[in-house]
Amino acid sequence: MTVNIDLLGVYLLPNMLDGDYTVIVTPKYVAYGCFQPSVLVVAGADVLEFNMAPLPVALLQSGPPMAWYYSLVSRRILALDEIEFAATSLVMVGQNDMQDGESSRMVLVGPACLRCAELFGVVTQVEWSVSPSTDASIEVERGMVTISDGAPVGSKFTVTADVGAFVVTKSVTVYSAEENPLVGIWTGLDTDNVNRLVTTSSGEFAVTVNPYGNYQDYWGFYTFDVATGDVELTADGANQVAPDGQGTGTFIINAAGNLVLESICLGKWDALTQSLIKNCEHEFQRLP
Repeated sequence: MTVNIDLLGVYLLPNMLDGDYTVIVTPKYVAYGCFQPSVLVVAGADVLEFNMAPLPVALLQSGPPMAWYYSLVSRRILALDEIEFAATSLVMVGQNDMQDGESSRMVLVGPACLRCAELFGVVTQVEWSVSPSTDASIEVERGMVTISDGAPVGSKFTVTADVGAFVVTKSVTVYSAEENPLVGIWTGLDTDNVNRLVTTSSGEFAVTVNPYGNYQDYWGFYTFDVATGDVELTADGANQVAPDGQGTGTFIINAAGNLVLESICLGKWDALTQSLIKNCEHEFQRLP
């Protein structure tokens, strides 16, 4: 049994074959999910590096905006004073990419504790605003953002939630589904396939095969050509990747509105080996 003997990340592993181990975990944040700590063995033989996910990077004000796509799934709510270090751990979730004429409600969320991964809605007095106010408006009491009809593609707006002691902000970008049909949150139709594919108007993507909390497997940037259907996904960070991955191929949006990737191998979860394995050809359904 592993015993946590220090809140800062010192662990005792007793009754091992070569005696007791003292392990120090030094966290390092990575984009779009969890951090993969370095493991230093102070006493004993080598211990394999392992993954932990006590704090999603989405909770960090400096975290990547793509991680803020995640919707609130729990019905539990917290008061502002129940959020540890609220000024830095409170975040705003809602759509990052919106089309003209579209509306999306922004919600303040936070963790029950500093190392808790689950996000809960926060109940507090909030004054909402959006700037610039040209081509965008917001309901000051509900945080419902509306992009005006005809708002230029590429326009950027800053949504601000003022809770008195501090403010929380996020950026919203106007895009066109006709110009970039890949933007969105997608889920694989095959339950053994990719659970979540997130793509943004700024050219970011993230893949989650076997999800828990805000964890994501790997992420990076993508390029595409609407005329030819060519697409290329290039990963530049990962918690784990599937072997023999292939990011270059083609895409189509079929009659059902699903995203079909051909000649692209994003991987899938293998329950027997508890790891990612090679898997190609993917079809995704857009999540609302």
